[in-house]
Amino acid sequence: MIPDRLIAADAPVGNMGFLQELAGRVEEVAAAGGKFADAFVRTAGATVSSALVFMEREIGYAQKAAKKHGGEKAEGRTGPNRK
Repeated sequence: MIPDRLIAADAPVGNMGFLQELAGRVEEVAAAGGKFADAFVRTAGATVSSALVFMEREIGYAQKAAKKHGGEKAEGRTGPNRK
């Protein structure tokens, strides 16, 4: 078994002091992990949102181009002759 003094050097002697110190450290780690997760989710959300906006614009440009050239047939592009 690991002695208390190696895990929580500044914890008061006794089980309750050790457990309280350990609980405090677990809380700190959880809070730090929560902040990291929050920042990660916000960053990923912003990235995905930007990508969706970009795709929407590109689709809009393609639709405009298709409408502009809708009446014209693509000349000069011929496939293989099939009989």
